[in-house]
Amino acid sequence: MIQYTHAVRRKYLKMLGELPWDEVVKDRGASQPSIRDIFLHALDAEDLMINYIVKCKNEKWVSQDCRKFLNIHQIEGRVDDVEKDVDAYLKKLTKRDLDRKVALPWRPSFLSRVEDVLVNVAIEDAYHMGELIALMWQFDKEPPFLSWSAFAEQNP
Repeated sequence: MIQYTHAVRRKYLKMLGELPWDEVVKDRGASQPSIRDIFLHALDAEDLMINYIVKCKNEKWVSQDCRKFLNIHQIEGRVDDVEKDVDAYLKKLTKRDLDRKVALPWRPSFLSRVEDVLVNVAIEDAYHMGELIALMWQFDKEPPFLSWSAFAEQNP
């Protein structure tokens, strides 16, 4: 499921690169101010949850300031870095790892299985991609689409 979110993210990244930058950073009054900020927020959530929380090093995580991303190439670099680390982690993941429990910083008394954290990442990403879809429709931009079945067929 995480590989699917990466594939969808790449389609959105490509589309963002085709938009005028002022459309990407325009305040749209959504969960985060701009399309850039929503995109980077979803990426930050994945980074925090997979590259830090499930590795029990969340105290080392630093949230990225979206305003420091001044062009699509900087965003692409951040996507590359996060996904590279996530993919490396997922390649080593075992069934035992999926059952391991980790504390969530915002709910330290609750222990979540790593598998549930991964599901949460996919849901969070889908939520924000849906938000991007709605915002793009507001200015007559057709968002990219990749069905789960098409992805599964291309990635057996």
